[in-house]
Amino acid sequence: MNNIALYVLIASATIASPGPGVILSITNSLTHGRKKTAYGILGLSLGMLGVAIVSATSIGLVIATSKKIFLAIQLLGAMYIFYLGFKMAFGKRKSFALESDNTSDVSSTSAGRLFKEGLLTSLSNPKPILFFMAVFPQFIDTEQTYLSQFLILASAFCFLVLLIHFCYAEVFALASRYLWKAQDNLYLITKIGGVTLMLIAILLFVSVVLTL
Repeated sequence: MNNIALYVLIASATIASPGPGVILSITNSLTHGRKKTAYGILGLSLGMLGVAIVSATSIGLVIATSKKIFLAIQLLGAMYIFYLGFKMAFGKRKSFALESDNTSDVSSTSAGRLFKEGLLTSLSNPKPILFFMAVFPQFIDTEQTYLSQFLILASAFCFLVLLIHFCYAEVFALASRYLWKAQDNLYLITKIGGVTLMLIAILLFVSVVLTL
C-alpha cells in the first residue's frame, strides 16, 4: 500500500467538505442533541463502508483482469480528484438551512430512525462510489495482497467519517447562536479542502505517468 498519510489527507478534505452527510450531522446536532446525533453519524459511517465494499469489489476485478486498465483508472481517478477539488474551491456558495433549536435532547425522533437516515444518506448518494473508484486505485500496490490493503483504507475512511462528523456536531452545537459565522467558516473549509485536493491530484497524476 502506498502513502497512507496522503490518503488520510485526501479523505479528510473530502469528508469535511459540505454535503448531504455533513448537513445531516449538523442538523441532528442542533435539533436532537449530541447524544442522538451519534446514531446518525454511525449510520453514515457504516453506509460508507457498504459503498467502499461495492467499489473495492469492482477495483479488485479490474486488477485481476489487466494492470494496464488499472493504470488507466488511476489516471482517470486523479483527474476526477482534481475536478472534485476545483468544484469545491471555485463552486458557487451554498446556503445551509440549519435549525437553531439546541436547548436539549427533547426530540421524539428515535435513535433507530436517525441511524437509518444516516445509513440511507450514504447508500443513496452516487458520489461516494465515484470517489472510492477514483481514490482507492491511487494507493493500491498490485504486488501486495489486495484484501488487506482494502481493509486498511476502508477502515481509515470510516474512522475519519466518525471523527470529522462528531467534530462538526460538537462545533455547531456550541456555535448555535452564531450560525451565520459558522456557515462562513464552513465555506472557508470547503475552499481550502478544494485547493488541497487539486494539488494532490496533480501529484498523483504525475506519479502515475512516471510509472508508465
